[in-house]
Amino acid sequence: MSIAEELKNLFRENFHDELVERLSHSVDFGFVPELVWSGIKINIVPDYVVYPRSVEDIINVVRIALKYKVPIVPYGRGTNRYGNAIPADGGILLDFSKMTDVKIDETNKMAIVEPGATWKLVDIYAQQKGLQLRTFPSSYDSTVGGGIASDSLGIGSYEYGFISDNVGFVEMVNPKGELVRLEGKDLALACGAEGTTGIIVKAGIKLRNFAPTEAMVISFDNLDQMMHAVGEFYREVIPAWHVQVRGPYISTYMAEKYKAPLEPHRWNMIILYPSPRSPLVEPKIYKISQSYGGKVFEGEWTGWWSFNHGVAAALRTQGLLIHQHGLIHYTKLLDLLRNLEKTLGKLGDLSPDGGFDVDIALERREVLLVNAFTQISVSPVDKKILYDLAKNTLMMDEFVKVDGSLLSVGIFAHKYTRNRLSSMGKTFSDLGVDRYEVIKKYKEETDPDEIFNPGKLFDPKNRAKGVLEIPRRQQEALNFRFAIGFVKRLSPGGEVEGFRHVRRYLEDFADYSLMCIDCAMCVTVCPQYRLIPQWPYAPKGMFDFVRGAIAYYELNGSIDIPDSVIAEISGCHKCGLCDGVCPARIPISTLLIRLNSLVAKKLPEEPAVELSILSDPDLNTVNDQSSQFVLWIGKNMISNPAVAITAMKILKRMGLKVKVIGTSADSGFLDYISGNGNRFLEKMRQNLNTINNALEIITITPEDYRTFSTAYKDYSKLAGAETYFEVVPLEVRLLKSITIDGGNENVNLHVACFSSEYADEVIKRLNEKGFRVKKIEGCSGAILEKSLGRRADLMAKAIGERYGKIVTLCPLAAAKFRSVGVDAITLIEFLAQKLGIQSQQYQVVSFQLDENSKELIKKELISTILGSLNGQVNLIADTAAFSTSGIDEYKKIIEPIVAQIIDSVGKTLASKLVNTIKQKSSEFSIDKAIIIAEYLKEVSNILSTVELDKVMQPFTSVLKSKVTEEYNESVIVSAIVQLLRDNVDKLKTIIATELSKN
Repeated sequence: MSIAEELKNLFRENFHDELVERLSHSVDFGFVPELVWSGIKINIVPDYVVYPRSVEDIINVVRIALKYKVPIVPYGRGTNRYGNAIPADGGILLDFSKMTDVKIDETNKMAIVEPGATWKLVDIYAQQKGLQLRTFPSSYDSTVGGGIASDSLGIGSYEYGFISDNVGFVEMVNPKGELVRLEGKDLALACGAEGTTGIIVKAGIKLRNFAPTEAMVISFDNLDQMMHAVGEFYREVIPAWHVQVRGPYISTYMAEKYKAPLEPHRWNMIILYPSPRSPLVEPKIYKISQSYGGKVFEGEWTGWWSFNHGVAAALRTQGLLIHQHGLIHYTKLLDLLRNLEKTLGKLGDLSPDGGFDVDIALERREVLLVNAFTQISVSPVDKKILYDLAKNTLMMDEFVKVDGSLLSVGIFAHKYTRNRLSSMGKTFSDLGVDRYEVIKKYKEETDPDEIFNPGKLFDPKNRAKGVLEIPRRQQEALNFRFAIGFVKRLSPGGEVEGFRHVRRYLEDFADYSLMCIDCAMCVTVCPQYRLIPQWPYAPKGMFDFVRGAIAYYELNGSIDIPDSVIAEISGCHKCGLCDGVCPARIPISTLLIRLNSLVAKKLPEEPAVELSILSDPDLNTVNDQSSQFVLWIGKNMISNPAVAITAMKILKRMGLKVKVIGTSADSGFLDYISGNGNRFLEKMRQNLNTINNALEIITITPEDYRTFSTAYKDYSKLAGAETYFEVVPLEVRLLKSITIDGGNENVNLHVACFSSEYADEVIKRLNEKGFRVKKIEGCSGAILEKSLGRRADLMAKAIGERYGKIVTLCPLAAAKFRSVGVDAITLIEFLAQKLGIQSQQYQVVSFQLDENSKELIKKELISTILGSLNGQVNLIADTAAFSTSGIDEYKKIIEPIVAQIIDSVGKTLASKLVNTIKQKSSEFSIDKAIIIAEYLKEVSNILSTVELDKVMQPFTSVLKSKVTEEYNESVIVSAIVQLLRDNVDKLKTIIATELSKN
């Protein structure tokens, strides 16, 4: 049994080796991917991703990793900037998104926390018990496990010190697979060890009594005034909770762009303190202000800009930042700033052409956490970026020169590890702990094979050796420290090939992904991530995927991104909550709609099928083709026609006659959301002709409601027709007309994606009738299931597991819920029951391929592609030398060859399937057209999920034996893959044409 098989058998749906998961976990807040794009071969892409749910899960993963000698990397939210949470040598990545439990021990004022819980979540739980966090990292949305492993200063460190000073205990699984509990000086094995000594599984976080937080700001004209004020804070021993100093550029930018309560063009000192201490703190604030020419005004600490991490996030909206933070004694601050000015340019003048600014947090033992920021002058995907990244090395050096240390080491700064680990909180200092020696000795004794987070903290000996290239490049940068700009000007630039390649698949989504500032605020508000806590389903994970894909290309020379992968990262229900919190102002939901449309427009058109819904003579009396009231059933109802029958029974009870439009009709919903404008207009004109005298269209599915109420009005001028009808969801029509008593019955009402516009009215009317409604949001994935991959089942199961019995506004969602074992009915069926009308089952005559048939089609398709490629191998080998000219030139050369391959694949595959299709048609007594449609759908599914670059590997081996001249294999593979993808529709047309002939 292989490691993948063993992990899959053990963790089932919590194990992943698919591309979308792996690439989404290849990025953090820093610029490790950019180093890979620049040519440093660090394998930052995990081979496997596991979402543990328990300590037992983690122990099992460790045992498997030890058995196969495969590295393990712990991952929280990826908000660190030193590569701590991403692989340096592939392996197994543990994502703790499903270990987020928080319990509050009120007696001991401690939160008992699993590693995946965020500091924000812990604070919320604590405040419900009259307590709150003492301190937390500036990335409030980062995880507790990550914060402990990094042991940084943060918000509240002025009063409470380092994170390690506020940890009561840590439980971790060590490199022997043993669960150990650490307290006192033993905490040094976990705090600051960056996951190299064990996997944190639980921690006790010390809390304080809750009190409202006050905020005051002192602004100063110049650096000297600010420096004196910092010194006075330490001399006066002011009982504040947190003190932060913002440089003039940072203050200006945040005040003007985000309305932060800061004075532009000045140094701003923000002082936070518990409200009861106001009489002790405020007189001293005014005294300091008067002594050094400051101006005092009321501040605010609740905005995201109040946090140190928020500054980095805000400034990255201007472009990629070089951000270094370190710890120094406050008396060394002026020396540090003067030295940085010599290297980076003017303090307080931040631009791509030079300059820098700082953000400073005070710790009560006269230690400052100084965050220095400078910008790069090129695009993040420019080949010259390595020279700008060299500024990071120069900044590191300056911190150490003034007897300071870095705040983190990660994969970047192993030579400063002793320096970093010797900078400790009060707890370890008082205990006399030599943290460097403790961690190093423990690592050498318990993890000789470097299984636990290799490449971090210490120089690797046997694995992850790619990180050793970083110091060599750093040294080169130091050699050119006065000539970085000159060297950069002489070097060739332009976009890295990986970005151009990935953008071809993802279009402008790839551009916007580079604007993501990795603050993880979108993750916290994302309702779908709460339902399915897996990284690709969070907006940040979607953007991380892009940077990971670029790195994968640069590491491997090629990457194919199938439609199924694009669907996985774009298949949310576009609620827009992420748009509202994104500091970078990225239009996330709009981008995801566009991205999803790239897949939806490729879905094969399914044949129209008219179900005999009106076969019951009794129900046929409802149908009046002259009525100006239209009941639109439509093709979307084919998966759940019983609801349409129930709807007509209710209408009959109400005495309402309607013009019934059956299941062969298509409103054009999929064409509308996928951007197929011409096809949508054609269907719209046809439908308007059918309902030309309608005053009201009654819809059953939310998708058809959205199409008629929004799309038809938007497209009416293009269609050359006005739309005068009103669109009413059937549920609203029923609730306005029927009389029922809810009797305080609880209803878990699932509000499907496209029912949000009328959901509030439905809920209001249900409440008025005496029901107690709990609103449940979350897309079941039913309408887009063909393009959503695994996400559809995961979403449906997650909603069912959380809420039990579901009443949904979407008939398609009801069918989807029931298909995965969830107890669900539509609101239409629910109301029918209250009226004493029984729903009935309706059997749809259809044809579905079994798993064996699907596997056979896949095998035949791949074999046919390979056979056709091998048939052209001599001609491709003859053109191989042209591949050194680049992918665009080479594609023009081999385009006719690929066209022949497409034609050959289509005809050959059709000839292999034709007899099977005839046999199936005869065996099941089903029209051959329906069976052909099912086979074409499966071919489409296979082409949308298979990674063609991997399919081509046997061909590249044959090609290698045929080519005698120098050539670029990655260009050949990428060119063929891109041309095959461009011609998928042509391939499906050839197959359909050939099958229809026979």
